[in-house]
Order: sequence, then C-alpha cells, then structure tokens
Amino acid sequence: MQQNVAAKHSGWVTFAGVMAVLAGGYNALSGIAALTNDDTVASQAKNVLYGIDLTAWGWIWLLVGIAQVITGVLIFQRNVWGLWLGVGFASLSGLLTVVVMFVFPLWALAVLTIDFLVLFGLLTESDEFLA
Repeated sequence: MQQNVAAKHSGWVTFAGVMAVLAGGYNALSGIAALTNDDTVASQAKNVLYGIDLTAWGWIWLLVGIAQVITGVLIFQRNVWGLWLGVGFASLSGLLTVVVMFVFPLWALAVLTIDFLVLFGLLTESDEFLA
C-alpha cells in the first residue's frame, strides 16, 4: 500500500508546497520590516505604494505571509483547499509583482518565474488532490 502512495506523489506538487512556504516566510518578514519602519523599506515603498500607509501594507503582507505558510502545509497534505489557495496566492503574487517590476526588475522576473512554475505544478498535477 505504501508503494502506491509514494509512486503517486509528484515532485511538482512538493515544489509548489516548498515555494508556498518560502514565499510566505519572505512575505511575513517583509510585513514585519514594514511594521518596524525599516529605513530601506520606507524609502523604497514610496516608489511603489502610491499613497498606501506603510503600516497597513505591513499588516497586509504579514497576514498574507502567514496564510501562504498555512497554504504550503495544506499543499504538502494534498488538501483540496491547498490546491485552490495555492493557485490563488501564486496568481496574486504574480499580479502584485507586475506592479513593482520597474523598481525591482531582476527580483520580479525571478518571482514571476517561480509563480508560473507553482501554477504549472498545481494545475497539471491537480489529480493528486482529488485522490
């Protein structure tokens, strides 16, 4: 029985789970940096936030980061909620990355590539979540 379960799991779904946990940790740390009014974050935030309060931005990203870590755990468990939350957060991340693309071009390209791979892994291997 164990051999069938192990053979059924794909590396793409595991990759998506790892990336969700890493992205969540990074976003939570970014939110904490914004909440503590880090000088680097405050100076760069003026270029991309378009008048949004830095404290509100920090709370939003702290909560999104925690939700992404939980999503990564659900993806590891092959939970259907993990599939849909993972697709949603990867899509949201891609959209928000496009907003800051001209401020951080190399970082944005890396994040967009990872988001695309996460979406690919979750959507092409979605039958693992239904079994």
